[in-house]
Amino acid sequence: MTFIIGASAHGSPGVSTALQVMAAQWPNADAVPVVVEADAGGGVLAARFEVTVTPGMVTLVESLRKYESPVLLDHAQRLPSGVACVPLSPSATAAAAQLRSASGFLGPYLRTCGHPVLLDAGSLLPDSRLSAVMTSADLILWFVRPTREEVLVLKHRLAETAQPDKVGVVLVGEVPYNAQQVSEALDVPVVHVLPIDQRAATAVNIGGDDRYLRRSLFARSCAQLTDHIQHEMWVDAVKAPAGETAESDYSHLPPPPVAPLPDGEDEEAPEDVIVVDLSQLPPPPVAVDDELHDDELILWRPSDERQSEPVVWFPESS
Repeated sequence: MTFIIGASAHGSPGVSTALQVMAAQWPNADAVPVVVEADAGGGVLAARFEVTVTPGMVTLVESLRKYESPVLLDHAQRLPSGVACVPLSPSATAAAAQLRSASGFLGPYLRTCGHPVLLDAGSLLPDSRLSAVMTSADLILWFVRPTREEVLVLKHRLAETAQPDKVGVVLVGEVPYNAQQVSEALDVPVVHVLPIDQRAATAVNIGGDDRYLRRSLFARSCAQLTDHIQHEMWVDAVKAPAGETAESDYSHLPPPPVAPLPDGEDEEAPEDVIVVDLSQLPPPPVAVDDELHDDELILWRPSDERQSEPVVWFPESS
């Protein structure tokens, strides 16, 4: 199964929002993706969607200490959108304690639990309780706004924290720097660019125009990101022979043949390695965002007047 970590180095670029929409549009209809909160600063989904923290991370950690492999859905709750979520306590003290006690075995468990897992790590610090969990993931996606300050912080964070084998960057917006500039500055591939869609984000986190959310550019972009991840992992699985790992010994194989150069041609010298210095990037252009008027948003009524039935953003087609 797939174990993906979503994280940021600074600020709140929308990791939680993106992971929820990705889970709601998971391409494999036979799988039940689960969003797992693991921000050491405290969880937000329980308060945001008015669900309890139990079952949640606290019960999962307790179960992991008693059983080798508990059922993940036994510790998950359904959000109003229909997405399965393992909520975390909003208390930073409680959240850090739970993650600390589970860090040794949480990663291997989530990787083999039988469900696609989207772990919301929030803002990761070098001394994060998730260091042991991160190396167990199939992929970590760093969400970042392409601004000078956020890219510079992420550059340091990449060097300061443990990383799995596969690392990618998701840009939130493409101003003032584009994907190529950020990828060169970080020496990490930018796998996707998410649009800034405040109306869709409001529908995800506060509730409102779910009809707009279904057809929004943001939702379509999250679906494209999910499809890209699934495709890349499928390609890697096909390339790797069964039972063969990255640590396989190829020393017994002969060296690959070297094709002779045509007569009269000399071997070209390797190109110099270009080190991109963030301080040398051009000054960002002044961008004027389109104004979003209040009358364009359709928000939920007060909580006591909310619809009794949950609203599923992306219902299964008949």
